[in-house]
Parts: sequence; C-alpha cells; structure tokens
Amino acid sequence: MIFPRSTLIVACVLFSVLQASAQGLVGIQNYSTDFSQDQPWIWSISGRGGYDHLDYSSPDYDSFQSTYVQGSVGASFTEADQITPWSTVLDLGAVQYLEDTADYDQTFYNARVAFNISHQMSQRLRFSDNFYTTYGSQPNIAMGGTTSLFNGQYLYGFNNFNVSYAWSQRFSTTTSYTVEGIRYDDQIISASEDRLSHLVAQQFSYAVSQRTSLNVEYRYRTTQFQNSSGRDFSSQFALAGVDHAWSERFSGSFRAGAEFFKSERINNTAPYAEVAMDYAVARRTQARWFGSVAFDGAELQNYDSRQTLRTGITLSHQFTKKFGANAGLQYAYSIFDGSGAVVDVTEHTLMLSAGVNYQILENLAVDASYNYSTLMSDDAVREFQRNNVSLGLTASF
Repeated sequence: MIFPRSTLIVACVLFSVLQASAQGLVGIQNYSTDFSQDQPWIWSISGRGGYDHLDYSSPDYDSFQSTYVQGSVGASFTEADQITPWSTVLDLGAVQYLEDTADYDQTFYNARVAFNISHQMSQRLRFSDNFYTTYGSQPNIAMGGTTSLFNGQYLYGFNNFNVSYAWSQRFSTTTSYTVEGIRYDDQIISASEDRLSHLVAQQFSYAVSQRTSLNVEYRYRTTQFQNSSGRDFSSQFALAGVDHAWSERFSGSFRAGAEFFKSERINNTAPYAEVAMDYAVARRTQARWFGSVAFDGAELQNYDSRQTLRTGITLSHQFTKKFGANAGLQYAYSIFDGSGAVVDVTEHTLMLSAGVNYQILENLAVDASYNYSTLMSDDAVREFQRNNVSLGLTASF
C-alpha cells in the first residue's frame, strides 16, 4: 500500500517549488530536490504490514477489506556541486493483499524515480532539468494527474527543462518546456484517462530586493487523449506573481491570473492561481502548504470541462533525536461542467494522514501510520470512504 508515500510526494513538490522559484510553480508539479548540501548514497530496505478497507457507497463498485504486506528497497544521492548539482531518488516495491481485492489482482507494484540536475553555464546562464516518474496504484489528489477512485496500476511521468538568463542583477528570464503523461493498465480506464500534455512557458522576473522578486509569465499547454477522440484541449495562461523570503526559514511563491481553456467542445475563461509556502518553525519542525485553482484533465469522460481547487498541508516534528511525528491534509473541490443531458457535478475529496516514527538503532527505524480518504459527490455512484493503518520497519545504510 503506498498511501503513506502521498505525504512524501506532496512534501517533495512543495520544497522543490520554493527552491526553484525562478520557474514559477509550473502547476505545483516540480519534483526538484534541495541542493544545499551533499548527501552520500543512502540505501534502505523496508517491510510493512497493515489493514486496508475501501467502502463504496454504491454497489456499482466493489468494496474490499484486507490485510496486506509490503516490501521495498530505495536509494538516494545528492551532489551539491556549485556548478553542476544533481540528485536522484529510486524506490521499488510490491504490495501483497491477503484477501480478495475485487476487480483487481491481489499483488500491486510501485516504483518511483526522480532525477534532478542543474548546470551553471556562466554567471548569467543556467540550465536545469527535473524528471519524475511513478508506477503505482493509489490515487494522489495533490499530483492532480490521477483519477480520484482506486483504478488499478498506472504509469505517471513528468519532465521539466528550463533555461534561465540574468540580463542584469535584477532582471532575468526563464524559458521552460514540460511534458507530462499518464497511462492506466486497465483497458476500460485507459480508454478515457490516458493522455499526454505539453507545456511551454516564458517568465520575466524583476528582483525588487534580495528577498523579493516580481514575475509575469505566459504559458501554453496542449493535452491529447491517447485512446478517445473529441476530448483534446489546450490552455493559455496570463499570470503575475511574487516570490518572497521572509527569512531563511520562511519563504513562499504565488502566481495568479487567467486561464483561457479551449477544447473540441467549449471555450472558457476562468481564474487561475497557485501558491506554496515553506516554514521551518524550528530546526526540528517543518510546515509546508500549497494551493492551486485550475482546469483539470482527469475524469472528464462526458463532461465539457472540470475546474478544481486543490490544497494541502504537511507538518513534521522531531520531538527527540529518536522520536518524530508527521501529519498531512489534502483537499480537492471539483466542478464538472456538463451540457445537454450531462448534469453538472460537484465533488469534495479529502485525504488525511498521521504517523509516528522511532529510531531503534542508528540505521534501524520503526514507524506507524494511519490514512483516511473520502470522496463526496453529487454522483452518489462515485462516493467512497477508505481507512488504512500500517506498521513498518526500515533499515538504512
């Protein structure tokens, strides 16, 4: 089960956004890493056991409840070179459910690969690339690419390449290209959800001070559905924003403007906004928050468009050198716009997580977590509640 990883993904997203403010938030999906210090190769092996209960309100979907076991291996590395810093993260694992999981096999596989690199060509010119891909089975409403329902295994990928040039000490520009896609193993889901998006962006930034920069940005995105016709769409964005560091511990980034949405069905214009903040309350405490309002490509099916507000917060605190705790909240509010016989639908999706961890030995830690998710919809067929509890042991070296 990879629900505990959802909080980690959100944290990676938020931290990367604030580390790469020259790029803007790029849809809050930049999985960069922190290049502030070297981190040698760290390898880990973990085992986990737990209980998962997914309960749909409608008999049209099959509920299930099952205990499960999970194993995974991971590795991470960071080279904080002043000219060419880079980092990589790799996680591989499998989950075995011990009871029947309805429409799907009892074994699920998950993998996550991230690679980030930046190169300072000169004092003015910098290139960077951020790559992330995951193969999993659990929905992630913060990521925004997946369906809200449990729909089996999917492959999601994201890559952002950008070039920044400082024309003066205060004025700089950033040009970026992003490709993003998702593919489901299930043929029925694949027919309506598989898609590929391309986004190009041009940002102009002016540093008002060492802590504050003002930005204007234009973006163009196009999305093609791979297995269905008549649903492709494109968007243009006109945005303005600010990046600001209140202190070494507190920084944030904000963009707002308009999104001009055009598909084979409708043309529409709506507000667009994205925000992320990172606050190190103390050396042992971290708080991160993100939010976005935008058109959404997931689960369109027969709807003309979908506009979604997404927000989330993660908190972590290390009480002692050995004992720590974390908590997270993700929420999405969606409006599906229909026409003709297709009625508009409003949905609320909520994910809560909480966990504790204890360092038994220098390289051995135990953790326990609880995750809750629910979807409330005008379409009662889609409503569900899910509870997951687990206990894990991780060895690192």
